Amino acid sequence: MQCLILGCGDLGSRVGRLLVEEGHQVWAARRSLHRLDADFRPLAWTLPQAAPQLPQVDYLVYALSADDSSPAAYRQAYLEGVQAMITSLIRQKISPKRIFFISSSGVYGQTQGEEVDEASPTCPEAYTGQLLLQGEELLYQSPWPVTCLRFSGIYGPGRERLIRQVREGRFPPQEPLKYSNRIHIEDGARAVCHLMQQDAADQAIEETYVVTDCEPAPLQEVTHWLAHQLGILPRPGDRLPSRGGNKKLSNRQLRASGFHFRYPSYREGYAPLLANRTSRESADG
Repeated sequence: MQCLILGCGDLGSRVGRLLVEEGHQVWAARRSLHRLDADFRPLAWTLPQAAPQLPQVDYLVYALSADDSSPAAYRQAYLEGVQAMITSLIRQKISPKRIFFISSSGVYGQTQGEEVDEASPTCPEAYTGQLLLQGEELLYQSPWPVTCLRFSGIYGPGRERLIRQVREGRFPPQEPLKYSNRIHIEDGARAVCHLMQQDAADQAIEETYVVTDCEPAPLQEVTHWLAHQLGILPRPGDRLPSRGGNKKLSNRQLRASGFHFRYPSYREGYAPLLANRTSRESADG
């Protein structure tokens, strides 16, 4: 397969490496082309700028992220960038078999601990979710098949924010319980490739997937488990910023596609991260 990854950062690079390992050719675009893997074919395209000459590709992964959390940055990444991509593909008569759009579970606005899946209403109150949802809608109106992948909070190597916060003594209040959802970046990349391979094999895939692990859990539970692993006494308070609403995301549809998780819960995912941190600290001192 010929694949193009736009916004080839951490997640996109992992997707690309998996595709290369399977013998596929990967074109990749990001601001810092020198940071691309040597096995990728670089493409100098910074959205929403005009496109260079594009290769004919079978699959396109749109994995741009906003430069910051401002409305302008989100609009540029998820509306202006999407529109520029669509326009460029049409002008150059590029016809991918399917486009995969890396979206977010932020398009769901539920806050009362409800179970949420692909059929749940999208009712984001924050502009971040609203702009992502508008980007999805632009793509669904495009001439090509599209699958939007609504990721929960990504963690993994280099994405250890929650571990740092726990080590700093920052914990959520004991009440009310607030459900959180996450996906290990390795499983996230594997899910993208899995669905692409399903589509390439002419197996039907859906237009939307929630990409999250198998165990939504209260943030209090996750932080207390991390504290126990680190040998820290939890000090419940209000020093941990609230993110991501309060909902229990379901991955039933992704699992029904035949996808198997290497890190089905936060315990399997965080354990090696904690072990690696311990090893590094031992080596340093």
